[in-house]
Amino acid sequence: MVEARSWLESTKKRGMALGLKGTKTVLDRLQLTNPSHIIHVAGSNGKGTVCALIAAALSLNDIENVLFTSPHVARIEERIRRNGIPISSQEFDAALEKIYHAAVGDSFNPAIELTFFEVTYLVSMIASVGSDVLILETGLGGRLDATRCGPATASLVTSVSREHVDILGSNLPSIAQEKVAIARPNCPIVIRDPEEDNVRRAMLREIQNAGNATLDETPAPAQALFVPIPKDSTVKEEAEILASALFECIGFSTETIDQAKQILQWPARMQLLTKQETSTHPYLLDAAHNSSGMLRILPELERYIFQHAPQKNGQPVWTLLFGTSPQQNLTEFLSPLHDLCERIPPQQILLTRPHGGRYPGVSLPILLEQKWSIATPLSAASAKQAVETLSSSAEDEVGLVVSLGSLYLQGNILNAFDWATDENLSLFAKQ
Repeated sequence: MVEARSWLESTKKRGMALGLKGTKTVLDRLQLTNPSHIIHVAGSNGKGTVCALIAAALSLNDIENVLFTSPHVARIEERIRRNGIPISSQEFDAALEKIYHAAVGDSFNPAIELTFFEVTYLVSMIASVGSDVLILETGLGGRLDATRCGPATASLVTSVSREHVDILGSNLPSIAQEKVAIARPNCPIVIRDPEEDNVRRAMLREIQNAGNATLDETPAPAQALFVPIPKDSTVKEEAEILASALFECIGFSTETIDQAKQILQWPARMQLLTKQETSTHPYLLDAAHNSSGMLRILPELERYIFQHAPQKNGQPVWTLLFGTSPQQNLTEFLSPLHDLCERIPPQQILLTRPHGGRYPGVSLPILLEQKWSIATPLSAASAKQAVETLSSSAEDEVGLVVSLGSLYLQGNILNAFDWATDENLSLFAKQ
């Protein structure tokens, strides 16, 4: 019998690969029974939050659901949550065994090579058997993402920004078309109104001919609903508006969405670890994986710093802990953060390198040579070392620690505080 985790680890060498054929072949071999509803979500920013909110609202309404998201923060099982709680390692491994045997083939079926992401998506498909709803977050794009291989009864697209231009297209309309290609023929798709007319037109062209021949879908228009989002909406507020629109399209009650928003704990997304929980300083964890994401979250972070950081001489006392995955344009990515540090000078800036991601984090020498409000930021080789460094500093020298950048960095910090339990990684942590 293959050791499931070793096989999964071996798939990392295949890197990232867009395409449907291999995953679809293995999915067909598994012969799974799908849930009554499959909700498929794409977008550049905010898709994880709206997926989590949908799952939390369904759980509060006693509708059994499975949620698939990526990447994981602290441990791999969090990619697949049942009713808000990561599945067990035993269930994960059992699914891996089934996927391995379906992929390795036999005398009648050729072997199929899968990527790490494709395998974890297939785990979610197995885990969803017997549940009422499966919520799928795309990994990259939409049209050729592995999550497009299965059926969906409804789709949702959050904000679209210029990202992965080497893969998705060099301009916003092209990128938008790739993401909205998750639309299924004759099924509803809720779309955050992009506001730009050329982007909306590109989306409509794609939606009018929804369907993928590789998946034996007969092209037909999808049922599109463009939803405007008020300016200055928080990430959670935007998610609430989009989730409500989706629920109305598919006939689900929206009554639990507001309650879910109030109690939702989406790990590493505006997540507060109190002094009591860390036994040192309070930590606010959030992630940004692209320039638009950084721009989007900083106003909310700024408000939080002013409202919750300790005060000294009328100014908030806070420390920036930062590390990032590789960026297409690091200077552009960091510019809003530099502006924040100029407006609200932190006590310290501590730079580190995230570990555990698909690609190595940006190195300390590269980060240190960037323009920072403090002439010589501190640095730490790892998140654990960063936590130890800050723990040895007095409260008035640190204040509120704002950890920002890579999602993997936030996972490193959660693990440094032994925070990776089911309770803490639940969508309803510490209720």
